[in-house]
Amino acid sequence: MTRSRFFFNSSVIRQNLRQHGWIGIIYTLGLMFFLPLQMFLSGNPNAEPEKAESLFGIGGDMQVFFIATLPVVAGLFLFRFLQSKPSSDLWHSLPLRREHLLAAHAWSGLILLLLPVWLTAAVTAIVAPLDGNMYIYQGAEVWEWCLTVTILTLFLFVFTAFVGICTGQTILQGVVVYILLVLPSALLMLTGMHLNRYLYGYSGGYNDEYRMVNWSPVLQIVRLSNAYDKVSTGEKWIYFVITLLVVMLSFVLYRKRHSEKAGQAIAFTYFNPLFKAGVMFCTMLVSVSYFGNVKPQQTGWLIGGCIAGALIGYVVAEMIIRKTWQIMTRRVFADFAAYTILLGLLLYVPVTGITGYESRVPAADKVTAAYAGSNFWMLTEPGQGPMEVQNRPYEEKEVFNEDKSYIEAVRKLHQALVTVRPGEEERSLGNSIGSREFSFAYQLKNGRQLLRSYWIPSAGFEPELKAIMENKEFKRNEYMLSRLGDNVESLRISNKNKAISISDPQEVKEFKEILKREILSMSYEDQLDNRVSKASIQTIGKPDERGYQLYYGYEWKPSYHELEGWLAEKGYADKIRTQAQDVESAEIIKDGYIDKLDAASRNNIERYFDLARSEGLAAVTKDKKIIGDILGKERYYSGRTGEYVIKMKYKYGEVTYISLRKQDLTPAIKSLLP
Repeated sequence: MTRSRFFFNSSVIRQNLRQHGWIGIIYTLGLMFFLPLQMFLSGNPNAEPEKAESLFGIGGDMQVFFIATLPVVAGLFLFRFLQSKPSSDLWHSLPLRREHLLAAHAWSGLILLLLPVWLTAAVTAIVAPLDGNMYIYQGAEVWEWCLTVTILTLFLFVFTAFVGICTGQTILQGVVVYILLVLPSALLMLTGMHLNRYLYGYSGGYNDEYRMVNWSPVLQIVRLSNAYDKVSTGEKWIYFVITLLVVMLSFVLYRKRHSEKAGQAIAFTYFNPLFKAGVMFCTMLVSVSYFGNVKPQQTGWLIGGCIAGALIGYVVAEMIIRKTWQIMTRRVFADFAAYTILLGLLLYVPVTGITGYESRVPAADKVTAAYAGSNFWMLTEPGQGPMEVQNRPYEEKEVFNEDKSYIEAVRKLHQALVTVRPGEEERSLGNSIGSREFSFAYQLKNGRQLLRSYWIPSAGFEPELKAIMENKEFKRNEYMLSRLGDNVESLRISNKNKAISISDPQEVKEFKEILKREILSMSYEDQLDNRVSKASIQTIGKPDERGYQLYYGYEWKPSYHELEGWLAEKGYADKIRTQAQDVESAEIIKDGYIDKLDAASRNNIERYFDLARSEGLAAVTKDKKIIGDILGKERYYSGRTGEYVIKMKYKYGEVTYISLRKQDLTPAIKSLLP
């Protein structure tokens, strides 16, 4: 009995290994098959070995499936004795202190789970130099894989054991484990949707989805199959610290757990209110998000949806806690009302004006630098994946503008927005010309940042927008001029079925400098101009060490006269521009048929032409002069009543729809109108 006093009880561990050893065998076989064995299973025996960016990418999703499930399975089976009354009575009748019993089961699980991980890592390192291995990797990649899987396995197993101590049913334990592992990301997503819909100016962030995934261990493990998603060193330390805290909390709670709680849903009654509130809050968030989406701006539906979600959550939680559908008591209505009111306030208060969030504009003397534009998150957040910039293209001090006049211009626009508060009507017309979403970011003297995001309609804020959008630093950030750096190797300019490439280093350099000047010299009106671009410009970056190239896009706008002259001088312009002889015919009508069509047909532009033809109000021309006039004035299709819609049919078969305004009509075009 001397050894039973220690936390490593060999008798208990041997019993667990005999009874649950199959878990370790399956984990070993799975990891072996989907990592080292997969390195030799290539469909093409003549294929050249490829560099492995991450060992998690080998074996596809099945490798991460084993990592995300087997530790949880081990926790369910090893701590099954807590959920079954006969097993619980048997184990707790042994002359062992509870902390020794818990430690012995924990050691059993670690032996079953960590040995397969370490064995797989060793085999993977041994087979690295062997012929037939279709992947090239170093010891650092093996160590990274081994350390990451070890920490994640420890975390999942310990967390499952902790949930098992707090619950009394194995099935519920498994369900709760994965719910809790996904819950942080789900709550962040639902809360973000709620705030974005009802809190004016709420700025969720460009990489919200990526950051939310990192809050869920399961989702983060699943994303490891993408070679460019890794668990950072800081995240490993967080998992390790949380694992230690969960272990300590497990020992504390296990000493207080009554063995007769086996079979009950929740082992500790003081967790019942928290469980009930958590379930109700989640169902209320889902319900409010749903009704807010299908019935926006309708308060009655929102309140009804909130109450319905609360009712569903309350009933489900009560049925789980009581293990019966008969939950009606005299206190149930008062209990439900209290929870609903408190949780309803938790949802309502943050989106009201009580906090001052919606109307807050920082004072000028508290701001050191400001940013306004649509690319804040792209400029300040690292990209993900091989085709994205892995490091920030700018430092934040370059993204923010310290010019006092610019800061004041940003504040004026911000103040105008929070005063006028353009409503959902303007946002529903967000595709209208000039409408845009702006992020506002302030660097404050106290070191903090203030972030807001607003949808700015096309009319009503012209003076404030002009003061910002004609600033050169705004244009550098908004049009991402950092992408026109020395890393550009060549250019591709395309327009419909025409394309050219420019690879001469001198010409590439000249083109980039001219394009920068054109962008920096654009007026406010040029930036809002909806005339059709003459061509698309694609920059092609130099290959990096992995062979990947970065591609970025710009437009050849009608206002770029210097660029047009340079392209004409080099003989490129006529090879790209759409000429009148490229067009077979042009058919013109006056837009005004939207009210004559049902909702299902309003996005079908051809139906507009059918109605115009039936009324004799459509005109077709093949005259090259008129077509040339149209090409010189063409605008992107806007769908605005009163403008003119032209159906352009090209000789190579493509059909496009463009718009003309009344002031765009030349005498020749006017003579064509019926």
